[in-house]
Amino acid sequence: MYLGKQIGAVVPAYKEEKQISDVITSMPDYIDHIIIIDDGSPAPDRTVEIVRELMKTNPRIVLIEREENGGVGRAIEDGYRKSVDLGDEVICSMAGDGQTDPKELPKLITPIVEGRVDYAKGNRYNLQSDWSVIPRVRLVGSVILSFLTRFATGYWSIGDSQNGYTAGSRELVQALLRRGLYPRYGVPNDMLLTCAINGARVLDVSMDPVYDVGEESKLRPNKVAFPIAMILLKGFWKRMYYRHFLLETTPVPIAYIVGLLSFTSGLFWSMLLVVRTLQVSVTTPEVVAASLLFMGGAIVLLLAIVLDVLFSSPAIADRSGSRLS
Repeated sequence: MYLGKQIGAVVPAYKEEKQISDVITSMPDYIDHIIIIDDGSPAPDRTVEIVRELMKTNPRIVLIEREENGGVGRAIEDGYRKSVDLGDEVICSMAGDGQTDPKELPKLITPIVEGRVDYAKGNRYNLQSDWSVIPRVRLVGSVILSFLTRFATGYWSIGDSQNGYTAGSRELVQALLRRGLYPRYGVPNDMLLTCAINGARVLDVSMDPVYDVGEESKLRPNKVAFPIAMILLKGFWKRMYYRHFLLETTPVPIAYIVGLLSFTSGLFWSMLLVVRTLQVSVTTPEVVAASLLFMGGAIVLLLAIVLDVLFSSPAIADRSGSRLS
């Protein structure tokens, strides 16, 4: 129990025999249920065997064995369902590879227990001094995806969108389960989109990055970039429909649509004029019209973003966890 609330920790694991023991034994005493989901780890991996051995002396451990690898999102979803069934009131998601430090848990769960937020997530990139320990390719990719996630969700203060170290209230987790989780590495983005559609209060928590603890990255950027981009694109328009049209009517979707149509029309018209100049001359009115359409669209898109910031659900950027405080 933590401040009178029952806490569950969901830990998806796939071929984590090197780290899973340390992950489990480092869990704080206030975690009521440690739910390990083995996502079809193939032989000779000993993840399940190690967890079963630890269960003999630790009654808090709950093991879920998936026969086939379904992806980290499916594993988390199974863990969430089990945690809800066990009555947990705050449910955390942690990595099975040792990259989520249990000492950071109070930063995530305290604001939820106190009722200040519905969902909290880690951010490893708040301090530039931390960037040196983060693999360069991962840092660049995460920065790009974080920007796109801000745009798609309307949570303009969040960063490190791919961070899977999260905590949510029981009610928020139930909302995630009703919609269903994306099965693979886009699941953190997908959960933030669900939070945005439901108007959830989200907290971005500073924490230290953890690398080189024996983990083996299974992420393949070239395979996940496009699917995540599609998740964000679909989620953006879904948020426009639910939050800015169905639940309340705001000018945000209209501004985005008008700005996008004007911007793209002006862009293509300008490109067409450039091609035509290689063959025939173009008239001044055509150039002026294309330019006005292009620049006008850009201005309306900027206006749409400003309106989106004003009308969207708040995301709280908590920098108190940084070493500068």
